[in-house]
Amino acid sequence: FVVALVTAEAFNFLHQAATTNTVSSRRKAHQTYLKKIVPSSARSKSSTQIASVMTNSLEVLPNWRDVDVHHADDGDGTVCSPFCHPLSKTSASSTAASWSDAALQSGLDLYERIKSCQDPFISSALTSAIHDLEMAYRLYGPFCMVGSYNGGKDAVVIFHLMRAVHAHYCHDLQQKAIESNNGEEGTESSVMIPRPRVIYFNNEDEFPEVLDLLQDTVGLYDLDMLAFKEGVSFGEGLQYLVERNFAPGKNGLSYYGNNKESLLHLPPPHPLAFILGTRSNDPNAGSQNIYAPSSHYMPPFLRVNPILNWNYGQVWHFLRTFELPYCKLYDDGYTSLGTVKDTMPCPALKKDNDEYWPAYMLRDWDQERAGRISKKKKQQQPKEDSEPKNIEQTVTMSQTSSTVSLPNEQEAKTAKDGSSAHTRTMSSELDTDELSSGVVPASSSE
Repeated sequence: FVVALVTAEAFNFLHQAATTNTVSSRRKAHQTYLKKIVPSSARSKSSTQIASVMTNSLEVLPNWRDVDVHHADDGDGTVCSPFCHPLSKTSASSTAASWSDAALQSGLDLYERIKSCQDPFISSALTSAIHDLEMAYRLYGPFCMVGSYNGGKDAVVIFHLMRAVHAHYCHDLQQKAIESNNGEEGTESSVMIPRPRVIYFNNEDEFPEVLDLLQDTVGLYDLDMLAFKEGVSFGEGLQYLVERNFAPGKNGLSYYGNNKESLLHLPPPHPLAFILGTRSNDPNAGSQNIYAPSSHYMPPFLRVNPILNWNYGQVWHFLRTFELPYCKLYDDGYTSLGTVKDTMPCPALKKDNDEYWPAYMLRDWDQERAGRISKKKKQQQPKEDSEPKNIEQTVTMSQTSSTVSLPNEQEAKTAKDGSSAHTRTMSSELDTDELSSGVVPASSSE
């Protein structure tokens, strides 16, 4: 009866979510679903936590956890697989969090929509990206795939591709387990489907709108987010994950120790793969391929770049075609997000007044980073006899185009209605200006 109730409520939630387009309305639908299946005493007060149905009872495991690697082993700190949740403060075991039925079904639905997409502008790119992710999942499995999710347009794209493949891969594992056991009752529940795993590096100069998107979607899609606290470098965060990736068994349970010495007695950690939103035209993409080992000075891991060969238009086309939530700053003319100190709306999208066209209206894709303030110019001190420069004079403009073509009102309406194939887009990307060839992008998001 409980299983039937959960399943019925999950499908009701999905139907409601499918008819809404905004983050807030979808989030409200999910909270309604949560209240129906989880007792009030077991619900977290945090908007970024979702109920996880465990083996014997309903138990709330947090979706968002802040991590300070500098104090990870202080006090009664435990040596535990980072994405697993200790069963108790004294227990010698931890568990991975099960993915909710509603989020799993949402991922399966997205996978089917992507596979059936016939849009000539995006279908081949989607086919390649899904294939590349599926091969990575086949080699590494769901417990060893981690997405870099910082709220930028590219990061949003790879996150949704990831959750679609994650759902299909795990569901397929369950079906194979059922077939191998001749449909024996209970076989499906023996193969755990973990939440998709994502990371983020906190930054004191982050846009509040970026954090709003992250917190909303982490809860909405029932993710396991590890957010490294301010002051934790990319290298330190990645080292922390790579050294401790002791993948749990099929039932989600994983051993962990009570002190640093426990690391000496545990088996070698499983290899990790990080899914990134790097595109070939990013400033520091270098010579990366779809699959690229980390640089020699970084911890050992595999970089997976499923949208490496996508362009700016395809990023937006995917997000708008599939009506996926993205940071609202892009609707205010921002085309590439860094931090509040080095980012402004794209000058190429400025209207005659003080307003800006949305990011998906950009015609000249070479101007994508035109709103990013040059670091060299930002650090340069003005001469004493010179007047202070206007901030627009310090903007990094592309050298490949000296003219900017702005849309007229009719073209803008056409694009917003979604009838123009090459201008339909949405957003969230990684800050590649802060990315060296071996680092996972963090809080700056493009």
